[in-house]
Amino acid sequence: ALAAAAAIKDNALEQQTNQLIELRKQLSASQEVEITGNMGRPVYCRGSFQDGNFIDPPGGGVSWEVKLMSDDDFEDGIPLRNLWSDMEVRLGGVVFATTSAVVGTKCRVRGAASSNSRDDDVLCPMHSGDGYGTRYNRIAWMAINFLQLPEGPWKHLQSCATFNSQVANDAERDDIFHKMSHPTQFPRRMPNQRADVTSIRFHGASVLKLIRTVRRDAEFERKKEEKLAEIEALIADFAEQR
Repeated sequence: ALAAAAAIKDNALEQQTNQLIELRKQLSASQEVEITGNMGRPVYCRGSFQDGNFIDPPGGGVSWEVKLMSDDDFEDGIPLRNLWSDMEVRLGGVVFATTSAVVGTKCRVRGAASSNSRDDDVLCPMHSGDGYGTRYNRIAWMAINFLQLPEGPWKHLQSCATFNSQVANDAERDDIFHKMSHPTQFPRRMPNQRADVTSIRFHGASVLKLIRTVRRDAEFERKKEEKLAEIEALIADFAEQR
């Protein structure tokens, strides 16, 4: 009888352990950030939302930056032509945005290609929706780092960004994302050129609930409460303006 009771206890403990492992897997999957091709394949790079950090986005506000690492098959980078073909940003396996939502006239060119630093990139805004705090709203910035891009094309992107900063009418600005990824542009002139997506910056209002789930030390928790208050104030201001 004692052996039978022990066996039942062991079996219950094993079931509880397996359930805990499965719950942890589900939690990890819900926080995974992936850059993929259309319909989720292939996976170009990935990171964890839990490993992200607060950062000040272009134009003010609060954003959450997740650093990404290339998958083994893309350690040498992503062909430029693949950037144009509806690349997807997935959060927890669900499509958050695609490159069709990139606002190419508002891309920011940072650094100098000759240094080949991971900080020298094009920051591409992705925006779908009508404002902060709505269930349909998704705002993010994708950081695209070119690998050994020749100086001429890089200077061309920089000159486009400078021109855009001086033009008030968005319709008259250069579409930087189109220039660097459309099949008739850089991919045709440089068919072997590759790039990495090094990070994704999610606008805080777009991932407010998920940020709440991040738990760290006391200093981070204090900072998190401050940033959450800023995000909620932005959402409230937007609601009043509408």
